[in-house]
Amino acid sequence: MSYWSVGVSRETGGPPSNMEQRNSRGEEMETKASLVEATGPNSRMAPPSTLENIKAAYEGGDEETARELIQQACCVECSGGIHPDGVRLLSVATQHCDLVSVCYLLKEARITVPQELSLSNPAVLAAHGGNTNLLKELLDSIPGVSLKRDLVNCLLATACQQGHLDVVRLLVHCYDADVKDFAIHSDEFAVLCGLPLYAAAQASNEEIAHFLLENGAEFSSYTLMDYPDFSKRLLRQKLDETSGANGVESVRVYWSGLQLPYLDLDWFMDVCSQITHLDLSSNSLGVLPSVVPWGLIHLRTLDLSNNALKELPFAQNSQDVICSRLQMVNISQNQLKSLPTGLLHLVHLQKLCAADNQLSTLFDIPATVNWIGLRKLEGLDVSGNCLTSLLTSVMHCLKSLRCLDVSRNKLNAFPDPWACPLNQCKASSNQIENLPNTISIFWRTQLQEVDFSDNCLKELPSYIFELEAIVSLKLCGNLIETLPSANKWKCSKLKTLDLSRNQLGRTEEGPKSRRLAFLTTWNRRDPDPVCPIEFPSVLRDSLEVLILNDNQLECVPQSLCALHNLTELYLSNNPGIRELPAELGQLSNLWQLDIENLNINNIPQAVKDEGANSVLAFLRAQLRKAEPCRLLKMLVVGPPRQGKSALVEALLTGKASPFTPSECSISTFSWELEKPNAGKNNKESVMFHVWDIGGPASMTTVNQCFFTDKSLYVVIWNLALGEEAVANLQTWLLNIEARAPNSSVVVVGTHLDLIDTKFRTERLATLRAYVLALCRSPSGLRAAGYPDVTVKHLHEVSCKTLEGFDGLKMLLYHVALSMKDSSSSSGCGSKLLARLIPRSYFILQEAVVEEKKRRHAEGEVQYLTEAQLLSIIEQNPESDIRDYEDLQTAISFLIETGTLLHFPDTSHGLCTLYFLCPVWLSDCLERIVHLNSCRPVPRNGVIKVEDLRKLLAGTGFTQETEEQYFQFLAKFEIALPVANDRYLLPHLLPPKPAMDIHSFHRHTNNTLQRLFKMSFVPAGFWERFIARMLISLTEMDVQSFDSAKNRSLNRRSSLIYSFAGSQQRNRCSTFRVRRSQTIYWKEGLLVTFDGGYLSVESSDVNWKKMKSGGIKILCQSDIRDFSAMAFITDHVNSLMEQWFPALTGTQSDGSLLIEQYVPCSLCAPRDQQQEQAEDGRRREAEVHYFNMEDCVLAAVEQEHIVCPQHPEQSIPLQELVPELFMTDFPARLFLEKAQLELCEEEQNILGQGGSGTIIYRARYRDQPVAVKLFHFKRCRQLSATSDTDTMVKHLQFVNACRSFSEFRQEASMLHSLQHPCIVALVGISIHPLCFALQLAPLGSLNTVLEKRHKGSEYMPLGHMLTFKVAYQVAAGLAYLHRKNIIFCDLKSDNILVWSLEVQDPINVKLSDYGISRQSFHEGALGVEGTPGYQAPEVRPGIVYDEKVDMFSYGMVLYELLSGRRPALGNHQLQIARKLSRGIRPVLGGLEQVQFYSLHTLMTECWDTKPEKRPVALRCVRQMEEPSFPCLRYLLSCGSQSQLFLSQLQGCSAVFWHGDNEDRNYSVVNVEKGQVDVKRMCCPGNRISCQMKMQNSLWIATEEQEVFVYSLKDMCPLSQPQKRLSCPAVVTCLFHVPAAEQSLAKVFAGMSDGLVAVYTLVDDLPLDGEMYLCSHTLNKTVFGLKDSDPRQRPYPVRSMALLSSGSQLWFSNGPGLLVIDTSSLQAVRRLEPYKAPSSIVSMTTSFSLCGEEAVWTLDDHSNTLKLYYAASYELCATYCCGDRNPLRDVFAVQRPAGMAAAAGDDINTTDQNGKLEWSNGDVTLIFSEEAGTQIIQHQDSVTDYCSLSSTCSLEPPQSNCLSATDCSSLKSRSCSPLAQNLQAQQESITTNLDSAEEINSVVPELQAFNLLPVNGTVWIPRRGGDLIIIEIQSCGNQLRGRVSAVLSPPGLSSLGTLEEAALVAKDMVVCGFQQKENMEWCLVVWRAWGHQELDVFYQSWEELYRSESSRRRRIHPN
Repeated sequence: MSYWSVGVSRETGGPPSNMEQRNSRGEEMETKASLVEATGPNSRMAPPSTLENIKAAYEGGDEETARELIQQACCVECSGGIHPDGVRLLSVATQHCDLVSVCYLLKEARITVPQELSLSNPAVLAAHGGNTNLLKELLDSIPGVSLKRDLVNCLLATACQQGHLDVVRLLVHCYDADVKDFAIHSDEFAVLCGLPLYAAAQASNEEIAHFLLENGAEFSSYTLMDYPDFSKRLLRQKLDETSGANGVESVRVYWSGLQLPYLDLDWFMDVCSQITHLDLSSNSLGVLPSVVPWGLIHLRTLDLSNNALKELPFAQNSQDVICSRLQMVNISQNQLKSLPTGLLHLVHLQKLCAADNQLSTLFDIPATVNWIGLRKLEGLDVSGNCLTSLLTSVMHCLKSLRCLDVSRNKLNAFPDPWACPLNQCKASSNQIENLPNTISIFWRTQLQEVDFSDNCLKELPSYIFELEAIVSLKLCGNLIETLPSANKWKCSKLKTLDLSRNQLGRTEEGPKSRRLAFLTTWNRRDPDPVCPIEFPSVLRDSLEVLILNDNQLECVPQSLCALHNLTELYLSNNPGIRELPAELGQLSNLWQLDIENLNINNIPQAVKDEGANSVLAFLRAQLRKAEPCRLLKMLVVGPPRQGKSALVEALLTGKASPFTPSECSISTFSWELEKPNAGKNNKESVMFHVWDIGGPASMTTVNQCFFTDKSLYVVIWNLALGEEAVANLQTWLLNIEARAPNSSVVVVGTHLDLIDTKFRTERLATLRAYVLALCRSPSGLRAAGYPDVTVKHLHEVSCKTLEGFDGLKMLLYHVALSMKDSSSSSGCGSKLLARLIPRSYFILQEAVVEEKKRRHAEGEVQYLTEAQLLSIIEQNPESDIRDYEDLQTAISFLIETGTLLHFPDTSHGLCTLYFLCPVWLSDCLERIVHLNSCRPVPRNGVIKVEDLRKLLAGTGFTQETEEQYFQFLAKFEIALPVANDRYLLPHLLPPKPAMDIHSFHRHTNNTLQRLFKMSFVPAGFWERFIARMLISLTEMDVQSFDSAKNRSLNRRSSLIYSFAGSQQRNRCSTFRVRRSQTIYWKEGLLVTFDGGYLSVESSDVNWKKMKSGGIKILCQSDIRDFSAMAFITDHVNSLMEQWFPALTGTQSDGSLLIEQYVPCSLCAPRDQQQEQAEDGRRREAEVHYFNMEDCVLAAVEQEHIVCPQHPEQSIPLQELVPELFMTDFPARLFLEKAQLELCEEEQNILGQGGSGTIIYRARYRDQPVAVKLFHFKRCRQLSATSDTDTMVKHLQFVNACRSFSEFRQEASMLHSLQHPCIVALVGISIHPLCFALQLAPLGSLNTVLEKRHKGSEYMPLGHMLTFKVAYQVAAGLAYLHRKNIIFCDLKSDNILVWSLEVQDPINVKLSDYGISRQSFHEGALGVEGTPGYQAPEVRPGIVYDEKVDMFSYGMVLYELLSGRRPALGNHQLQIARKLSRGIRPVLGGLEQVQFYSLHTLMTECWDTKPEKRPVALRCVRQMEEPSFPCLRYLLSCGSQSQLFLSQLQGCSAVFWHGDNEDRNYSVVNVEKGQVDVKRMCCPGNRISCQMKMQNSLWIATEEQEVFVYSLKDMCPLSQPQKRLSCPAVVTCLFHVPAAEQSLAKVFAGMSDGLVAVYTLVDDLPLDGEMYLCSHTLNKTVFGLKDSDPRQRPYPVRSMALLSSGSQLWFSNGPGLLVIDTSSLQAVRRLEPYKAPSSIVSMTTSFSLCGEEAVWTLDDHSNTLKLYYAASYELCATYCCGDRNPLRDVFAVQRPAGMAAAAGDDINTTDQNGKLEWSNGDVTLIFSEEAGTQIIQHQDSVTDYCSLSSTCSLEPPQSNCLSATDCSSLKSRSCSPLAQNLQAQQESITTNLDSAEEINSVVPELQAFNLLPVNGTVWIPRRGGDLIIIEIQSCGNQLRGRVSAVLSPPGLSSLGTLEEAALVAKDMVVCGFQQKENMEWCLVVWRAWGHQELDVFYQSWEELYRSESSRRRRIHPN
């Protein structure tokens, strides 16, 4: 047979080819039939009649007959012993697509599918026919390990030939069919049609071919040559054509990994001019067409990697290279000898990768070639070549190079550095011997990563360590012997230093041997080697990884021990190191220590065997003078009246004591147990701190709070009570395991003397067996939930005769010795006894004991607060407890030794209390426990908070610590919160219900039952469950059906709960029930309502003999609505998962600890009235119980399940397991499958969630949505055993159960959340299991930040958007916390971005609540979260609260500010340790980031101590103050005399200090927040005035002189350019720019009223200035007499330029003079104020009507006035002395004769056409802070005022408004009373004018300057705040409004505000000075105008509006 065969020979047994299939349908059927008849050599022929009859039945269309014949043929009895060939039967059934018969033959008849490649193979026939289900059944019947690859590949080729895409997908996705290999061979030749892609091309099936290519298929030359058109069409499908913004078409070519042997121009010739991206990587190309790549004009990205190219088409000059836009080129993994010269002409090339070629020279440049390219190249990778040198002429032209990789070459020298921003340099694996000495000159501040490993460097130049920005330095594998001296190191940012495989420490004499030291006297004089290696202190806070292995070090460098931030240290293979310095132990961050192959002789071998942590702990112990601790805590516990106290007394005294009941709940003793049978010289003993926990039976419920971990528990029981006493041990053993899992337990039976000696042995053996049955499983393994008690831990004694006490002491001693320290945090080794404890811990222990004694003697409270404990530590001078983690370790030691009680739960600050005396604490608890239920205080076991507080009277708990005490009560289920002001006392609950509930338990057809089978019921389960139920029943959505009249007649309030029913629609029809009563007791709860009831109670069904229990749930509903069952099971499951996770595991035998069963509703008794007792038991036995495992697996694909007792009738699963079918959801939330467009393809994947969930982009009702799909894992059968089936079923159940649980939890939580910053739930679906959410158009916040971070160092989103995102995240968190939900996984990935436009109301939303927790007022447990975002207190067993979300929020703020993830390491343990030690990601300083408030909030949120973190609501309120986003930073500037700020003349602040020769100046660059010039000397007198004017500085002194300095070229102020003398002290300087016919001028106002006018040429004044005299002008022009008070010599304080520079207004006391700037003639005098006022500031602005206006401010009445410049009219007056100006509104009069603006209309309407001030649209709001305010519903609340959360509505009878109320209105839009503003103007003005005369201004309220800022006026006041005023149009009226008041944080400590100026368009600087020490502080603000303020207010007003509208939709009236 030739190679070009396209068919399959009959000998090969392969499938028929495409050529053979070109016959008719009849011929094909005949061919199939003949194939079936073909038999193998070993087949047994069946009687022809059997097969013929079967075929005839099939051909006749009678499938049922054919199936019966097949079953008869396989039946032994029916076939008469003649068995046909089962394979042939299988082939016949497969041929006729009979799935039922095929399943029968495979599963019942056990027919094995052959794997030979024959035409009669049933699998081949199924693939040939395209029957996917048949093929799946056939292949699944073959065990996975036995399935041959050849068969699968043959099936794939057959399916490709026949065009069956579904079969191809099945084989590739589920059976890993190889799409590349030849599946069929003929002799030694491959048959071409056996290649899947060739077969698809032969069949012309593009769909299959496209699928094959997507899954890795490759083109062969035969496919390309035989089917060129088909191949071209396939290739053209991989072209991505898009249209650009300008309409230009662009084409992206993706032909990677296709193994193309050549490139045909015909494939892309028509689009070559449009190609922008060309990917030809991973092919077999040897040559390229001439047009590629140089002729592709628009090409930007080229990838030719992994081919066989030896050269690229030659380009002679730049004219041959027209792809000038090419930016990225990848030609790696080819066979190039040199880089193509065409690259030299690419002027825009940014990245070039040519790694792994055969380059011997970089470029082979002809002498005639001129080139100018590569100037923008940023990345060059030529690693893995044969380069011996780098062309300097080429390298020095790379001016933009950032990354250079020349590793794995043959370089013997590194090129000389050149000027470029090199960031990364890799030159490893070369032959470099020396490095150029100019590296630090050119790349000092840029180079961050350097790798010169594996070279020949012998000496390390010091300039390598002068690279200030370097982060990673790798120098391993060289010949380096020494390091530069410490003073040469400047690399303060170095994190990783690799010096391994060098010769560090090598001396000329060679390495010294410590073993031969005794042979010479020289070594005796110097026994300790001195290490020549020294690490500088500059690395102390930066270096994290240090690698020194494989050197010749003789000792560990001592300077290494000072590297405090070191996390990894490698010292292995340094044979000279024999000791480790103890100082290594102080490296608290060190978690990886490599000392392999070191002969360390100062560390015990046992310690070294335990690993690095133990070694470090041992060194730390040596350093801290640790001592062995032999003190343990022993707790003697057990039921009351068992002889505990008598046993303790006998142990202490060695004498028998009479039995006396103990009245004290707890007693403490110290007992020293010497080693039994020890000799006199052996003094080993154990000191026990014994706690005898006893007291009355009522205290047994609270004694568990004294249980601590790592203690020895002695459990006492009375032998004489027998089995009853054994049963009473169960609760104690469960509590010990739950509270102290790392403790040891000894069970001691007392009253041994009461057991008859004759039967003692047998009786004791029986009782021991009972005890062991509690703690061990039948197989002898440890039972889950119980401590590890074996027969060795059992003992019996007699306290009367002391029999057995010696054995008990021996047992206690040996158990104490065997106790292990699981944490090993405070010492080394695994033994708890004799562990090494730092001396400071013992000192602290002694101090705490002394404090306890002192408090006991003085009658003080017996607990310490955290501050008091820290004070005790600080008072001890010998204490070395420094960091937070060390303190926690010390506290753990005190707890384990019984010195104090402490609980690390951070919820409600419980961790801040330290209980000293257990006896005192027990007395406090007795007050609650002994509270009788008959007293009137508690009702139904529920007590009010105020009554609970009364019980604290006299205990010492204060108002500050009562919250912690209440959390302590909740932790141990003593008092559980059920509301904000209610607590449940479980011990007061009755043991049985208060009424007969037996009648409720009668089964009917309308009853659903659920049984929880539990191995044990954990302690505290029922208490917490009942508390949760009471909370949920109270918080559930309620509505009353009765009218208000009916409700008033009913004294008992009824609550109505909303469930969802299935009465008619069979799914989710909503209805409501009225709860009539709720009954609860110790282990149960009953809720009755109209038409049914809900019951939850303890079930004592004997599931697993003695120790098993369970929960029984009954739900009855007359309308068969069982959705309440979902409500209950949700609570049970979540409670188990969060608080008792041990129950979610399995037993040692693999069985589940919790199993759920549902009785079949059809098997249950249907007529309870006729049922008798005996018959009832019989019927109960007949009831079938569905295992939850079966229900869950059935619910994956079905909606019904079949009971084996009545298979003819199926049962709806939504009635049995309503929680799986979400029956409590409303019908509107179920997705309509017809409306959902979901395609599960890779291009639609948005991301992946937990547990394998995938989020797809989809559409629902033509709207884009995100669908979160929960996949169920399918486990294929590996073998045919029943054990395997059970295992596979269990695995599938676990997976399905997890998917259902996560789906229900997240969907339920999303359904309950309605907030604009929370992703909304669109709908849910059960089949498939998914829910749809709103689709975020821009993805996650992390994705957006990564894209934007490249262009900015801080705040990549910009300032305003960063603020809005931070605010909206905080608002979402506050909403969740208000709903008692803890997010648990807040990070940027779970924050979805909706918009990046600051004007949009919503920008981000929170998503992914898969691991969120419901706190139920008690906190939460669990360790879910993401390392780096997770709070340090989230640890196993620790109860935390919503403060963990605030920690994560701080990390999100870090991302927003920095644009980077909060990375602290690569290992979860490393990150957790850093966070617990207070280490946080590095961010720039406050002045660098320039978002002071957000930066400060970030540091508050990520505080290690949760109690110091703010709550989300406080953050939201804080952000709603305009000062929060507006403040840039605060900068302390030290002691200075004066500060001068220039208006809009550069971002600089100039300080002056000293006088005469000592005068100096400092310049602060306020834009960068740094001091540019510090204390520069400039002798002279004190300065009176200063003005910066472009490149010159004018300085006026108090000596009546003016100096003009040049600021060009950074000239220091040493020699002035000009010196001017003045007749008086200059008080004001003002620059008037040059006009068309006049030169620039400078006006200098003086202290006597004179104004000097200087004409400027080239910024310098000409000689011959002119003077204007205010006195003269007033007298001659305006007729003022000399006696007029206005003629006093007022200093000129302020000037303003108006009318396009033609007029100058300057102050003259209380008046204003207007001067023409050209003629210098007086134009007008204005009288704004009266004496003694004096104008201190003026500024100009434009009003809304377009008129130029002047604002003035005086220094006496503190009044602001507004004048129109054109008419000189006074238009507005406002007093700046209000303490709360934010409410202020004042009228602004329009200029006379000016009409209202055309667009102004007072009768504004809303969208519905209603007038804004119509009745009912105005609300009065009253608060103590803000007073009475009018709020319009259509307007935003903050348009009028800043409201606090304490605002309340004023009584509606307050219908009148005073003029003061109207004047205090502030609104961002028109007020309904705007028409009254004009009428009020005169009275307001009159009042203010009179106020000028009598007003006494408070100093801190005095305004002193006016700043025009972007359409607003900023008014700084001496107290430090700034008033922002803007003019608004309200109808046809104008008004002024205080839109914001800015106050910096810590205002009282800043001093007095002395200076303020708008230094740039976006920056206002305020200078504060403290008079006491002359210290200055600069406060820098963002210069916000009305537009920015509008965006700010709308950012949270719109949020409130949206939230309110959502509430109205959810809760309509």
